[in-house]
Amino acid sequence: MAVNAVKYDSDLVVKVQTGTDPDTGEPIVRLRRYTRVKPEATHESVYAVGAAIAGLQVHPLVEITRQDDLRLETE
Repeated sequence: MAVNAVKYDSDLVVKVQTGTDPDTGEPIVRLRRYTRVKPEATHESVYAVGAAIAGLQVHPLVEITRQDDLRLETE
């Protein structure tokens, strides 16, 4: 049985460092999640939006990620 994966939703996640844990010295990272990104948007355009949003943040950027949801369908 063949199974196809169909992208149906995407999220843009911008991770910023909001501080440092005083006990461990590890960075404290917070997520800024933007839902309902067009699934057909290119990775380049999603990254560009993430970078623009990161430029508006007070805290330094750690990482920009994209999370896609896939629906599995049989033929």
